[in-house]
Amino acid sequence: MKTLTILIPALNEEASLPQLRQRLERAFEQIADAVRPEYIILDNRSEDGTPKLAEQFCADNPAWKYVRYSRNFGYHNSLACGFDIATGDALIVVAGDLQEPPELIPQMVGLWQQGFDVVYGVLDQRNDDTPFKTVGAKIFYPLINAISASPLPPNATDFRLISRRVIDVVRNMREPDRYLRGLIHWTGFNQTSFVYNRDPRAHGKSTAGVWYSTKWAANAIISFSNLPLRIASYFGLMAMCLSAAATIYFVVVKFYPPSWMPVPPTGTTAIIVLLLFAIGLNAFFLGIIGEYVGRIYHQGKQRPLYVIDRTINIDCTR
Repeated sequence: MKTLTILIPALNEEASLPQLRQRLERAFEQIADAVRPEYIILDNRSEDGTPKLAEQFCADNPAWKYVRYSRNFGYHNSLACGFDIATGDALIVVAGDLQEPPELIPQMVGLWQQGFDVVYGVLDQRNDDTPFKTVGAKIFYPLINAISASPLPPNATDFRLISRRVIDVVRNMREPDRYLRGLIHWTGFNQTSFVYNRDPRAHGKSTAGVWYSTKWAANAIISFSNLPLRIASYFGLMAMCLSAAATIYFVVVKFYPPSWMPVPPTGTTAIIVLLLFAIGLNAFFLGIIGEYVGRIYHQGKQRPLYVIDRTINIDCTR
């Protein structure tokens, strides 16, 4: 019988985990003749009762496993660990906040059994999102699809099933600045989608604010396109052309002033404004270049994507 791994990224999900466990185990009862479960809680250094609950789950049922990191390594690196230790023939990422309905797992398994390697969820509506996230999504997906070689389906989420051969490909991608959703779509293979509605967050508040969302979008664009670097080159070329045209203009006005040509402004105000604009533009594009160079620097250090503090029911020697 095949094994299906459920990865549960968790950060202070004490209030949600008991209900999530019940719903997951009920979902697997419907497909008990097809797959057996492996549940892995990926604890990004929770400060509430999440570790104690995880210990209880693991003691009650050996199918439940637990990983606690030495610190919070972030959502994407947390999932990288899950990909490394998952033993299943496929895996599904289920958020620990109860926003992804586990009742859809049998449907996802059915599509997997039809031969699809990636089965990803697409939001029907974004009712639970803030206006910033709603508008941001409408801008982000057309932009990333216009500049990236591997387009992303609009409103696709991380709630997805991934087959073993996709898992193995993604495991070999050890880049520290990860955009997992893009990496999975980049692999290709047979992919399909299903539409669902995300449930409201059952407990607490999301820590993904405006800054996190902006950083996430910038990471996706930089990870899958060098267009920002090209834009810097285009602006540089345009500035050179404008500078050459301005030079010709000032020379003509100075030595051969036609009556119909306006006289350029005198004094230092115009020069200061243009100079400050040029300096600001250079600093902006230098920052873009620095972002790419910084990623090369981080990659070159080859530090591990995560450090494990302790585990339960997991053999870390393999």
